[in-house]
Amino acid sequence: MLIMKYLNNIKLSLVAAVFVCTGTVFTGCEDDLTISGSTDKLETVDGVYGYVRSAAGARELTPITLFGDKAGTGHLFFELTKVAEQDVAVTFKIDKDALEAYNEANNTSYEMYPVDKLSLANGGKITVKAGEKKSASMELNISAGGTIGTTYAVAISATADGGATVSTNNQTYIYLVKPQPTYPVRGTARDVKTLCFVEVNNENILNCGEYTMAKDGTPFFDVVSIFAANINVDSKTGRAHIFCNDQVSFLLKNADQIIRPLQAKGIKVNMTILGNHDESGMSSLSKEAAEDFAKELKAYADIYGLDGFDFDDEYSNYSENPSPGFEERSSANYCRLMYECRKIMPDKLLGIYEYLLYDAPNGSVEGKSAGELVDYMCYGTYQRYAKGREENFAGLPKSKYGPYSLKINKEYTGGWDNFNQETIQDLKDAGYGLQVFYNPEPGIFSYDHYFTAVSKVLYDDEVEWTGKYYERTGFSTINATRAIYESYLGEWSVTSSNSLYVYVDEENNPRWWDWGGSQKFNIRIEEKEAGKSYYVYGWGTYPEITNKYPLVMEYNDYDGFIYISCPQTIHEADEADPITWEMRLGTYGKVNVWSFYDYTNPISGYVTVGGTVINMTGPGNRWGIDPCHDVDGTFVPPHMDVKYHITENYTLVKN
Repeated sequence: MLIMKYLNNIKLSLVAAVFVCTGTVFTGCEDDLTISGSTDKLETVDGVYGYVRSAAGARELTPITLFGDKAGTGHLFFELTKVAEQDVAVTFKIDKDALEAYNEANNTSYEMYPVDKLSLANGGKITVKAGEKKSASMELNISAGGTIGTTYAVAISATADGGATVSTNNQTYIYLVKPQPTYPVRGTARDVKTLCFVEVNNENILNCGEYTMAKDGTPFFDVVSIFAANINVDSKTGRAHIFCNDQVSFLLKNADQIIRPLQAKGIKVNMTILGNHDESGMSSLSKEAAEDFAKELKAYADIYGLDGFDFDDEYSNYSENPSPGFEERSSANYCRLMYECRKIMPDKLLGIYEYLLYDAPNGSVEGKSAGELVDYMCYGTYQRYAKGREENFAGLPKSKYGPYSLKINKEYTGGWDNFNQETIQDLKDAGYGLQVFYNPEPGIFSYDHYFTAVSKVLYDDEVEWTGKYYERTGFSTINATRAIYESYLGEWSVTSSNSLYVYVDEENNPRWWDWGGSQKFNIRIEEKEAGKSYYVYGWGTYPEITNKYPLVMEYNDYDGFIYISCPQTIHEADEADPITWEMRLGTYGKVNVWSFYDYTNPISGYVTVGGTVINMTGPGNRWGIDPCHDVDGTFVPPHMDVKYHITENYTLVKN
């Protein structure tokens, strides 16, 4: 709460209008919240005023969770409305009376956390140095001791001297404190752990808790990482600080609804720190800046209950002439940051995402190698196996390295593109300790087939999916559909992503092939062999043929996908129709000629979790699958009297 004193009869109205709790907007992970109205106007009144705030952008009444017998920590600082002309001595106080006043003013009934379990570092004393506006952070230590399931509160007030005024009406900051049970622990430790990076701009990390092991019901994922907060230069102070966009801020603000449910299942939740197009980065911090940034990271971990951090040194614009507090890029600087983090967060996970070797910590600091300081490191080029790469990093054993990161979004067909189960086996046999997944899209893919393909090798077990998923900002699940054989049966409206046609001039002469855009047609999928194959009626450019003679589509229970293989014979010549018809891949040839080939590239597809959409991928943007027959050794279509030849990829929507 901002501490202000206004002159004359407008004092109370301005304080109420600008600083009432509902006027505060949580917009990022910076140390400052955005207040409705310009704070620049505050400097126009006489005097210097100060107020109590929390680090890590935490709004008042942010909950701090205590797990089992573990302690918690709040982080508070004092900020002035103007730069201090002299040192301002500040004393924080654990203030039960202030909480009672808050309850009375706001019609709430928060219970004070046991005061004998609370303490302030350095007796609560801190200084805003001359020439600065903010004090350093002060730790509020919260020992275990409350009743599990009860929500408590802790009020901290402040007094100041040295020319700063603290309003008695607005001098308090309040944390909530929530004791919770100890994390569940996996019964049998895994040799290979699983880590999933979730792009929270689009997805909800809660989805990672919907996949469990068939044998014991424990989570498939060991660690989930919020991707991503940023390291940026604070334009006001010139130092490196943490910045979060609206999506990350939403998640942190709602940690009780999004982070805690995963932790209650035994999944650790990290936050990734990513460079963001300025000179700040993991590899450019000076020793002092690294110490400072590590303290800020600790504040985030303590306040939001994070289990650790992953670091991704991409997108920083490192300078050859660095500003004060920054140095030229080096793996040694990166290692220094890990040292400072490990020193003040010995129980937190520290992970590294690297793909260029030099974008990772290396060497040693104070006798500790990079490999000793971090909990794990992973190779960031997706679907490529980097066996032996860990040898490039000082002191990093195979048990701390993930050499085969799998991108599992639509771009990689849910992870199946270039996926190799034999590589998973080799990873396990070689003694590697981490399997990484990136960017799940659970609103499209069910993933139970895919994760089972991995877990059968790593854990001799299958992965089960609840059949539910969360939208990005959702706190409750949506029912979905697992990809099974029956999912594909029925009538579907098909839209192609492209088509080709012959341009005809004014004199009715065919001149050239051109793009025709998306086209629509209808198909019917019927059972051929239960659980294995289908008949597909009405496919493509020539429904008069394919409605009579269906093509055959295969179902693969391994991945839950469907496949149309070519060439395939759809009709053998008989008395009723003496032509043998085949389905083949074709593309444009000479003007007004559609040419067919022996290529065997299958068309593949998958039903999305809603159960009403199938995405099918063809062999390329100028290729289609059509019926044809042999005329003197050349395969030709039924005729060329069609407006469009349907090509490329296909989206099927259930009728």
